[in-house]
Amino acid sequence: MIILAAALALVAWQGWQRLESQQQRLDELAQQTDNTASQQAVDELASRLDSGEEERDVALQSALDELRSEFESYRSDVDETLGQVLDQLSQAQDTDEREWLHAEAAYLLRLANQRLQFEGDVEGAAALLRTADERLAEADNPALTPVRQAIANELAALDAVPQIDRTGLYLALNAQQERISNLRLSQEIEARAVTSGIEEPPTGTFQRQLARFGEELKDLVVIRHHDEALEGLMTPEQEAYLRQSIRLVLEQSQLALLNEEPKLYEASIDKALQLLNDYYDTSREATQSVITRLQELQDAQVKAELPDISASQQELERFIDNRYETRGQSGGDA
Repeated sequence: MIILAAALALVAWQGWQRLESQQQRLDELAQQTDNTASQQAVDELASRLDSGEEERDVALQSALDELRSEFESYRSDVDETLGQVLDQLSQAQDTDEREWLHAEAAYLLRLANQRLQFEGDVEGAAALLRTADERLAEADNPALTPVRQAIANELAALDAVPQIDRTGLYLALNAQQERISNLRLSQEIEARAVTSGIEEPPTGTFQRQLARFGEELKDLVVIRHHDEALEGLMTPEQEAYLRQSIRLVLEQSQLALLNEEPKLYEASIDKALQLLNDYYDTSREATQSVITRLQELQDAQVKAELPDISASQQELERFIDNRYETRGQSGGDA
């Protein structure tokens, strides 16, 4: 039993040793397996990193190539634009300096026409025409003679335009308003002393005295026949209204004068004359003086006939157009 127990113990010990040896081998195999997997993972990661770097390099190189292409295209456009600008500057340098004088003269002529048409400024238009003629004289081109001749004709036409003293006319109308306010109306009652031609008391028979009294009575009583009904005496309110009406009519003529409206100006003064003749005492010298002065003012010219000064502008425009056409044909032939 002892031997059997010892044999069993020996067998068990040997089995344990074998088992431990197998376990060590298994551990070694497992460790080897883990190392292999780790190496594979590392290798795979390294491969991925290498692939990513290659893709990054390719993308970077593609972006650089695209930027170079865009830069070359931009540089080509800049060079082309710069060449065009240089060509234009070269052409501008080759252009006759007198073109500036022609352009300035054309602008001045256009401004003179606008000044005359829209503002009626005769003196301003004439000054602009003279300045334009000076610019054309500086150009010293015989081909501009028709233009300068047209300017000379237009200056002569402007010099012939009558000068209208609107300020003087306005003040004259204002003075007549003040004079009218002091004029006497025809319906005002004037106290007159009635005197008889009888210097001596009547003597003689009754019939002779009656006849003489009848003769004296004829001198005292005057009978007038009217075809129309007699108007009543004017009340103070009506008189004030009449005087205010004639003042407003004359003020209307002043506005027409400033606005250069001849028809309204003449009609307003004509209405004032009608009121004077109808309601004021025209037998007085003061009233006749006012009427005469208003008639003179009515005949005054309030708007001058302005000439046409567009001929010079049209002549210069034709000259400039022909000059550009000739230059264009010369350039096309070249």
